Amino acid sequence: MKSLYYAEEGFVVGLLQDYFAGAGDSARHVERLAGLADCLSKTSVDLFVVQSGSVRQLTRVLEIVRHNDRPIPTLVLTSHPEDIPQTLKPFIHCVSIPELMETNLRWHGRLAKTQLRLAEIRAHFTSAERVAILLQDDPDPDAIGSGLALRQVLGRNRHSAPLVTFGRVTRPENVAMVKVLEVMMERVTEKALKAFDRIAVVDLQPPHLAHPPAKIDLVIDHHPEQFNYECRIKDIRPGYGATSSILYEYLRCADAPISPRLATAMLYGIKSDTFLLTRDVNEWDVQAFSKIYPLANQNYMRRIERPELPAAAVDALGSALKSRKVIDKVAFIHLGHVERDDLIPQIADFSMQIEGIEWACVSGVYEGNYILSVRNVGYVRSAGRVVKEAFGKIGSAGGHASMAKAIISMEKISRNWGLEARSLRPINTRVQREFLKALHSTK
Repeated sequence: MKSLYYAEEGFVVGLLQDYFAGAGDSARHVERLAGLADCLSKTSVDLFVVQSGSVRQLTRVLEIVRHNDRPIPTLVLTSHPEDIPQTLKPFIHCVSIPELMETNLRWHGRLAKTQLRLAEIRAHFTSAERVAILLQDDPDPDAIGSGLALRQVLGRNRHSAPLVTFGRVTRPENVAMVKVLEVMMERVTEKALKAFDRIAVVDLQPPHLAHPPAKIDLVIDHHPEQFNYECRIKDIRPGYGATSSILYEYLRCADAPISPRLATAMLYGIKSDTFLLTRDVNEWDVQAFSKIYPLANQNYMRRIERPELPAAAVDALGSALKSRKVIDKVAFIHLGHVERDDLIPQIADFSMQIEGIEWACVSGVYEGNYILSVRNVGYVRSAGRVVKEAFGKIGSAGGHASMAKAIISMEKISRNWGLEARSLRPINTRVQREFLKALHSTK
């Protein structure tokens, strides 16, 4: 990371020098304003840090940074942010030196970058009368928590920025979450979606939707970036374990209140996507979790995490345990035709408890689709890459390092593999073969 800083107090200069040297970052100290504009225009800067005891001098520095051709994340070290002109505040992140000493500069540098993106998003969405916050076809906790957080960031309500989906919530825990937190979601059609002035997509990217809109205004997501769609503003951070962690930064930058209801939704989103911070997490997920946890309602959380288990799930579980097949530490379990597709990932989660396995591949047929849910122990090959290599050419496939999913229409299976859709045994055998081939591939 390349950083630039302007500071007047010797203590602050020394503090920044020690920090950047310790972090191994390339940093340059600008001592005079005369060459600042020229330096900014000729140097690619990832972060600019400024400190001055004079409000007038601070304003001069910020005006120079603001009018640079390329927007630069700017961190202002000041105990009096109220003295900074309102026109400059949307583009900067302020922190006092005592607060900086209690936390760390990396965190506030991260917020400075988010602050710049927030200003861009607000400028684009301010004039919109109605905004659609589009979730997955089967919204999960992270998507729901992120959607509620984005609405708060935009300063809107459920009428001017409803959470919408082409499908419905199906998993028992997620249904419980929606009921307990009284989350309102609307089912929309492609035609209805066109009536909105802006469309924001959270916790996924358009190619994974059943009916991806042609025009997208905003995508905020933590999954690996897809490039086969157009979007006005993107904030894709695959290094994060949950999109709710990203939205927590936006809430901080927007200085937006976090109610117990919103905190509970976001906390559950982070917990479910990171398996309680045990997989695919970074330091910012931990930071968000630690800040949100005290704000959440733990009574709500207990009601969400212990939903009633439907009879269909018990029947499917019994069938799964009897039909399991283990090859090369991979447990293959097929449930046949299922009444609810959410049973497949539930059994996949449960199957990771089987002794001696490193992978669980649970499949089932639902509404004309062959659905495969994959889990692993977290220190082997990426589940998302394996599933995409195995099934990406004939269906929707992908995911994270330790969890992934594939959806293949039975029609495509018949056409591409020459197998009868009614004959599930040879289809299961082919799926097992394709998965193992991708798993042991050297790609």
